[in-house]
Amino acid sequence: MNFIAICLHSLDMRDFHSYMRDTPFLDDLRKRSLFIPMGRSHGHNNKDSINAEMTGWWTARHCDSQLTHDGFRPQTTGWLPKTLIEYLRQAGYDIFTCQGSDNMGTAAAAYMPRVWMKHEPARAEQFNTCRGVGRGEILERISRSDRFYAHLFLRETHRPWCQNEGLCALMGKPPARGWPEDAFCARKAALDRPDEFAALRRRGLAKVDRIVQQIFEATADRDDVTYIVYSNHGEVFDHFRTVRPYRNDGANMIVGVSHGPYPYEVLYANMQMWVIPGHPPRTMAGVGRMIDYPTTILDLAGLEHDFMDGESMLGAFRHGEFAARDRYAESGLAETGSCISMVRADGFKLIAMNPEPLPAHEQAKEFPEYHRLAVFDLKADPYEYADIADSQHGREVIDWAVKRHRELKETPDV
Repeated sequence: MNFIAICLHSLDMRDFHSYMRDTPFLDDLRKRSLFIPMGRSHGHNNKDSINAEMTGWWTARHCDSQLTHDGFRPQTTGWLPKTLIEYLRQAGYDIFTCQGSDNMGTAAAAYMPRVWMKHEPARAEQFNTCRGVGRGEILERISRSDRFYAHLFLRETHRPWCQNEGLCALMGKPPARGWPEDAFCARKAALDRPDEFAALRRRGLAKVDRIVQQIFEATADRDDVTYIVYSNHGEVFDHFRTVRPYRNDGANMIVGVSHGPYPYEVLYANMQMWVIPGHPPRTMAGVGRMIDYPTTILDLAGLEHDFMDGESMLGAFRHGEFAARDRYAESGLAETGSCISMVRADGFKLIAMNPEPLPAHEQAKEFPEYHRLAVFDLKADPYEYADIADSQHGREVIDWAVKRHRELKETPDV
């Protein structure tokens, strides 16, 4: 079995499901795939989400973060277990990882050697084997390979920073040079001109639709390819504008929109479409976890692997439903908005985060050591309006989370 994974980076799920979308290929793909509309990523930033996608391990297992009844202290050191790519490469697969001329998962290739592979920087090469190579050449290389794993990232769905000129024009500004001007325009437009901003996002999604179609068409003569089209995390922008106040950081940068230190479920929302030879299409019920991605790929490849927290999804694909299971997400360092999200199988959720995030340029030097705790009942309160941390249920969930986080630090039974 060969594999092509296509990540629609930071896809806004509202636009993906909007009747105003212009995505004929993706719409048709839903009908002929194992479609997971209710998925959950591992992180709300690509630097963190890619961790579980590649390792199948909960982050807590391989870093020194701490969760106590006083709050959450993010990691200062960490390491990366053996990755899906390394398993496949060891089995003789050709690896094609790239995002056009950018890094796999945008900043992930730069982030991996600095944090997760600090003492093994050479391992980071696996995340960007085709740097500087366009999609056409990658597809040509794939056509010449008998055994391959390709992981491509499409940035057109991200914020929409790939539409810099149109984005800045919404705010009456010239094209931005980069951060923070582009972020300012995106965040401000989301609040002040939401309809025009949403239309701009949908145009990016329409462009992605055409690119995904080209990738499928370029490999249409192969009957041995599993395709996975997915989003690595969601987006927030104006989701909480009516329930949580936004503030100006002093430099007209709106804090509280866009993915950052806000570990609410909308930021972890993702979708997955699996097209697997011999597996009939169906729409999956329940929550599909990205932590299960590596084990599923290795199962399809017929390869054994060491311990992973993730479980193969093939059994669930046959039954059409995912069982209710725990799911966690933990961001790496202050610069990515340090926080933790732990959702128990019964729907009770703990988050620990900084209640007053600092401006981005100050986070690295002044991020507080501990974050507060909050608890939500996702079944009764799916939009996370009511913090029940002080209730009997809330205190019990905090006790569970502290104990479970400690258990994750223990050496796994391999």
